[in-house]
Amino acid sequence: MGNDYFLVAGVPILLTGFALLQSVIYQLYWTEESLTDNTTAWSRHTDTSRRLVAAIELIWVAIYCVKFCYLAQFKFYKPPYAYVDAALTRHYWAVVGLCSVGFLFTLVQPIVLCTTRGKCRYIDGLDTRSWEIAVTVIDIVTDVLVMSIPMLLVHMANHVRPYTIANFVFKSLSIFSVVVAATRLALQYDSTVGRIRYVSVTFLLVIEATIALIMVSISGYRVVFLDFLSEWERRKTTHSTRLTVRQGRHRTATAAGGGGGEADNAKPSQPRAGSLSDLPILSTT
Repeated sequence: MGNDYFLVAGVPILLTGFALLQSVIYQLYWTEESLTDNTTAWSRHTDTSRRLVAAIELIWVAIYCVKFCYLAQFKFYKPPYAYVDAALTRHYWAVVGLCSVGFLFTLVQPIVLCTTRGKCRYIDGLDTRSWEIAVTVIDIVTDVLVMSIPMLLVHMANHVRPYTIANFVFKSLSIFSVVVAATRLALQYDSTVGRIRYVSVTFLLVIEATIALIMVSISGYRVVFLDFLSEWERRKTTHSTRLTVRQGRHRTATAAGGGGGEADNAKPSQPRAGSLSDLPILSTT
């Protein structure tokens, strides 16, 4: 499946980013503790600066691999799924385009902020607040747009509610990434020193990427859960049918045995309304 390729690519990319971040984490903490003369400290460690930039970008690449993995699950890029609904297909491709733009913006950011080896605004935290806010907001917006596709599918689907709820939950697990990204947006800027705290940024990026990969892996078990739900519904329907047949036979035997007075006067039983979970989302009319 196409979505598996993004997941398979995202795992080694994330592990590589973790390894690079591990190699510079001591220097990063040391810089955060000694906020005086930060630029000079980092300029003496240009290799450390490059590794930190590479680590952050690899983590971002892993996060966007998860986004594209979710998008690949919907399969609106090929028939017959592309012809289900024209408006939904256009919305799908618009989300793909916006995610691609966000991904390219994330890749371009270090090129703009780190123009030379000795001076890297991406590292020293000077004049990077707007860039980091923009990247985080784009991350949140693209996650919300990805979740909007299963919401529209749920609205269009003519399934019983258990199937609908299960599909929506499994395809909207990126909500956890949105929560982590919103937390990073709130905590990344330190107003006391007037700079971005890259210890907080990298820590929350690692958490977001890890949670995103875990959630998209869990979404792969959607088919297994839906098969189990289908089997459970089938058994429940079979059991209800057997009870109805037995009750009908009992009434027939009672009427034949002389209890027909009450049986003849009894009104035919009305079918009971099904539970709310048996009602479709949309009517078939």
